[in-house]
This record gives sequence, C-alpha cells and structure tokens, in this order.
Amino acid sequence: MTAVDKRELIFSYIKSHPGTHLRQIKRDLGISMGVTQHHLYMLEKEGTILSRRNGLYKRFFPSLLFGEHQKDILDVLSLETERDFLLYLIQNPSSTQKELSEYSRISPGSINWHMKRLVNLGLVSVRREGQFVRYSVNGGSEVINLVLSYHPSLWELWVDRLANAIDSLSESDAEDKGLEERDTVEQFTVTKESKNNVF
Repeated sequence: MTAVDKRELIFSYIKSHPGTHLRQIKRDLGISMGVTQHHLYMLEKEGTILSRRNGLYKRFFPSLLFGEHQKDILDVLSLETERDFLLYLIQNPSSTQKELSEYSRISPGSINWHMKRLVNLGLVSVRREGQFVRYSVNGGSEVINLVLSYHPSLWELWVDRLANAIDSLSESDAEDKGLEERDTVEQFTVTKESKNNVF
C-alpha cells in the first residue's frame, strides 16, 4: 500500500468515524503508530481534517462537515458513561439524580460530575422540583441522528429501548423546531421498522 493509499484510507476512516482518536485509527486500520501520526499531521496541515482535544484524547473530524454542537455530541458518544447517560435521558426524560445513580450504579457525586459536564456542553438541561433535580436532553433527535449515522452498532443496541422515546421526541421537538424535526423522527421510526422486518 502506497503512502497516498494509506492517507486516503485514514481520511475515509475519519469520515465514517468522526471523533475517532489516534490509537483507534491505528488499531482498526492496522497501520503503525508513527505512520498514522504522520498522515494525520499531513491531513490536518492540508485542511482536510481538524482535531480537538477532549480529556486524554485528541479527536479527529472531517473539515467543514460538523458544527461545534455536533462535535460535542460526537465527543460524548465516544465516551461510554456519558453516552449511556445521554441515551438513557432520551428514553427517560426528567430523570432524577437518584434514578441515574440506580441505572448506572455510580455514586451520586460521580453522577453530578458527569451531568455538570453535559449541562455545560448544552446537551442536557437541568431543573429543580422541590428537593429533586431533574435532567433532560436538549435536541434528542439530533443525538439519535448522529448515533444512527455514525454509530450503527450502538443504534442496534439501543433501538428497542429508544423506540418508546421517539414518539415523545416527535411531539416536543416538532413544537420547538417545526415540521422538519418531525420528519427526522419519523425517518428513524421507519428505519427501525425496516430493521425489524429483516430479522
């Protein structure tokens, strides 16, 4: 495989796995660390891809394809704990910290830390009801759209659990964002039915 072939392969991988990181690219493509680093550097220098650091990882995205909010969602979808919280909240809007703790078996203090991060990213909203703090996802349909497009295996895992949430999303998001958002949710319902018919 020539250098050009490897660079094109890495770019193609990033397009289909936005938010991926160096070690994941190296592992999945079977290209050495040094060669992968070199091509990532050249692709970024050319402006074909861009990167942003999230915790310990530098994540890569195709240039000019995603807005900042979409990149935030894709970042979270790459993190197992926060991803599960996001999808759980789509399925169970207005969940309390206690319900999240019982679901994840994580301490309330850790729940609070993760929720603060999701709230700061604008992905989750929080409101107080007496002694309870309740959390809900902002723009659940956009999250589902990105899961369906770029994390199909994750969609397969969650599709049955999210099916009941899609109807409520179609109502609330359509009110906020109009008929275009409703069409998006209906598309997901059709996709789920098609997948079920295959099996």
